[in-house]
Amino acid sequence: MDWWKKKNNKSPRAVLQRQRLVRERERGEILLQETIQCCDGKSNPIKCFSADEILEATDTFSESNRVSQLYDDFPFDWYSGKQKDNNNDHHHTILIKKWRYRLNDHNRGNFCRDIAMSSMVSGHKNFLKLMGCSLESENPVLVYHAVEKKPTSLDLKTVVSWRERLKIAEDIAIALAYLHTAFPRPFVYRIMRLGDILLDENGAAKLSNFSHCVSIPLGETFVKLGFRCVGGDYDYMDDDYLLNGVVSEKTDVFSFGVFMQKLLTGEERFRELNGRRTEWLGSYNMNVPRCWSNTIGEFSIYAVVDPHLLEKMGRVSEEEHCQMKAFLVLAERCIGLGGEVPKMVEVAKELKRFIKNASSPSYSTEIHM
Repeated sequence: MDWWKKKNNKSPRAVLQRQRLVRERERGEILLQETIQCCDGKSNPIKCFSADEILEATDTFSESNRVSQLYDDFPFDWYSGKQKDNNNDHHHTILIKKWRYRLNDHNRGNFCRDIAMSSMVSGHKNFLKLMGCSLESENPVLVYHAVEKKPTSLDLKTVVSWRERLKIAEDIAIALAYLHTAFPRPFVYRIMRLGDILLDENGAAKLSNFSHCVSIPLGETFVKLGFRCVGGDYDYMDDDYLLNGVVSEKTDVFSFGVFMQKLLTGEERFRELNGRRTEWLGSYNMNVPRCWSNTIGEFSIYAVVDPHLLEKMGRVSEEEHCQMKAFLVLAERCIGLGGEVPKMVEVAKELKRFIKNASSPSYSTEIHM
């Protein structure tokens, strides 16, 4: 019996190593399932980093490598790091998203969906470029390519150029339109939050975090989900999703319309202009703030524009005034307050036209689709 005792008398370190490998295999299986489901049977290659590689790249997640400009109220932290090139001594910058919590049955699928979707869209200019992931630790990470300068999250108090805000709107509209049209089944981003929009060193906006992204079944125009609080900003959620759990492309269009309004007004003035009212979500026993008691378009442009933006601009030219009014008209169409709700592709095209014609004296507030 000595051989049996020897075989089963494993050291604590060996037991922990075994448990880690089991966890990694389980996560890998879920990741593979998510990837195959997202890619309609075609799996994308995803590089797996070891825990030691991640610790070395971030100096054991040192505070100096933490990207402090990004939002702090999210379930993950961002770090910059340096990865050594295998062929020489050159180091290139990487961006690492580390989950703050241990994965459980509730959030494991969200994490794996984020990896799978990120791998599908990483070639597009308005999404972060995924390098791979690490699944060995209790707090897994995603690894992205990064430029030398650390990215920042979108903060409307610091982005004080109207043209910059207009370009951010176009970038995110293009990203959402890509999710809706580039795949056999449309993907709906579903949960919009400013903290999921990152700006690179050139001010280009990139959409990240696909934890709550869902696909529309073939031949259908919507999918019905059981509503569950997912930590999003309720301002961005349309009533059909909040009250009935119905998710469609219009879910993203509505979110984007609210995003457009906030780009022009700033979040503080957005609250002032819209007011807030409470709706009761039946059996969910949840008070949800809603904001559509008024339309922003009822106010004059000077009463609407973000004070931080006005302070920087000094004055609003006639061309900019017309452009802002057209911007609001389009935003209200997106949230269903001005005729037929447009597709995201149409919204992206219209925003591109805004930028192209920004300096035209004959610029009109008419919306052309």
